[in-house]
Formats: sequence, C-alpha cells, structure tokens
Amino acid sequence: MFDFVVEVNSLFIKFTLTTDHFMLKKILLAALITIGAAFNCLAQSINYKNVSNKDLTYVLNNLQKRYVYTDHKTLNIAVYLVADQQGDPDAPADCKSPESIYVAVSEVNKPDPEQHVYKLNPVCDPKFINWIKSKKMYKIAFSYGAAVKRKTATVGIMLKKLVVE
Repeated sequence: MFDFVVEVNSLFIKFTLTTDHFMLKKILLAALITIGAAFNCLAQSINYKNVSNKDLTYVLNNLQKRYVYTDHKTLNIAVYLVADQQGDPDAPADCKSPESIYVAVSEVNKPDPEQHVYKLNPVCDPKFINWIKSKKMYKIAFSYGAAVKRKTATVGIMLKKLVVE
C-alpha cells in the first residue's frame, strides 16, 4: 500500500512516499537490476581482429550458396558452394566457373562439439538437388558439369567422414 503526501511551503514542495517494508525491498531490487543492466550495456564495446587464416578468408569471400540441414538430432550439417577464383589445379579444364563444395559437420547439444570441414574437388556448375535421409547417414544430392553432359553425385555425410557415391 502506498501513501503519497505532498506538502507545499512557500519555499519548496516536499514529496513523501511511504510504503510497507516488503514493497520497498522489491522496488529497490528492481531499481538495482535496472541500473546494473544499464552499466553492463555501457561497459561493452565493439572490437575486431584480423582473421589470418587464408583458406577461411578465401571461402568467405567467394561463398556462393549455402544449404543447411537443420532437422538432425545429433549433427548440424551445412554445405557451401564456393566459387573457385584461384584456378584450382583439380578443376576441370573445360569449365569456365568451377566451384568447390565444402561440407561443415558439427555435433549438437555438446559443450565442446566435435567439428569437421571437408572440401570436395572443384566441379563445373554444381546445383543442389535435395537432402536424402537414410538409416546410416544423411546425404546430399547435386548435379554438376556442362549443360549437355550433366552428372549427378550423392555425398553421404557423417561426423568423421564423407562417402562419395
């Protein structure tokens, strides 16, 4: 219960707020939490650092598309198509725009998850077809090659290895 009293004198106005002891503790706690949160926000600052891993820099700068499988209980799986601007010697000679396929696999719901990234050799114009769920592993199907000679590949994805079919 609050009592709010206003006294007016000729020189000043006096406000008095009276309440029970329990309510006063709640108000003080709320005020302290609010002030603490405000100071925490003020103390944060945005910084940056240079990433010196050349492979990571290359992949992120040439990333074309990303496909993520999110319905898995034990693994996070992401497949990336990366334009091969550097002329990888493994790329097909007759291909004008080869792309490498990177597969990132990570355990989920673990404090320190095991993680791996795999790179398939460059292929010409890869196109994602679909995710395939099998009993042993998750798979991705994609097509690649020149328009008249397109092929289809399936890659099985497990935490510690890929199986190219």
